[in-house]
Amino acid sequence: MSDLHLTASIIAFDILSAAIRKGLLAGEAYAVNDIPGTGPLDDGIKRKAFLRSLNFRKEGVNWSDAEPDAFAPWLRLQQRLWHLPPTQLIIWAAGDGDDYVFLRMACRWLENIPVNVMVVKVPPKQNHYSLYIYSDEELAPMAHQAVPLDDMKRHALAREYDTIVSRPELLRECDKNGMLQFLKLSAYDDRLLAECNQRWKSAIRVIGQVLGLSNTRNNVNDAFLCSRLEHLIITGRIIADAPRTELRAFRVRLPYKRKPARSI
Repeated sequence: MSDLHLTASIIAFDILSAAIRKGLLAGEAYAVNDIPGTGPLDDGIKRKAFLRSLNFRKEGVNWSDAEPDAFAPWLRLQQRLWHLPPTQLIIWAAGDGDDYVFLRMACRWLENIPVNVMVVKVPPKQNHYSLYIYSDEELAPMAHQAVPLDDMKRHALAREYDTIVSRPELLRECDKNGMLQFLKLSAYDDRLLAECNQRWKSAIRVIGQVLGLSNTRNNVNDAFLCSRLEHLIITGRIIADAPRTELRAFRVRLPYKRKPARSI
């Protein structure tokens, strides 16, 4: 038996895997490949369809596998823990909205599974709350700061997740105090509109500027912003000059204002 390091994202998985290959961490890494702060959480089929819809080709980039259920990675993890339990399961979580939900989501999926659960709460670096901001050499020593999650704490966090799932809002972020806020999917629409004017601008530049101006507490997903840009184009609030097959393939601008009709 050995440690199993659990994370939400493929990027964090790659960092942890690199640390394991270098002998900086023991065990294996496992990613559920999700952005728990965005989209519906009550149904895996519905969630998978939502994640795929974030891409212009409606296939998804990180979520384009053939499995129809977004929760399939959790089901595989459950089977693995029953048949090959690790010495300890270490959950890696930063202070952003995704990992806030992820920690509670993990406790919900791990309910009634007899496994020793630890959590590493990754601190911010340069005011950025993310595992991605660290190198493998920087992240690995934080494993020594892992704290145990007993059954009572895991149960409480799982119930918090149930409450999160029941909320109608589909965007979840942490405020400056680390408290979870529930937002509408349209929360970033005004920022996207503000980066556009009546001159053509590359869509990738618009997305990049919104990402650059976003608060460092939450890591806004670029695919999510692309989906909101697509929504604004479909609804006529922004105009595109080419088919939206990929972000680099088109430019955007605001519609020209109609001149008022001259009175006779």
